[in-house]
Amino acid sequence: MADKKRTAADGAAFAALFIVALAVNICLAVFTDVEVILRWGITAVAGIAAAATAYAIVSRRSRSRG
Repeated sequence: MADKKRTAADGAAFAALFIVALAVNICLAVFTDVEVILRWGITAVAGIAAAATAYAIVSRRSRSRG
């Protein structure tokens, strides 16, 4: 049972990382004149923050339910 909860949290974190990284990178590329290396850094930080937040929320909800 614990494996299912971890899988749900991991899946949510991966989805958040992918979606946020893609959106941030596209927005920075289209709307700003930020250098590519800096854009990748900003994207990585935003993606990791989103993944950590999603992981924490999903794992906390899973623990409170069961």
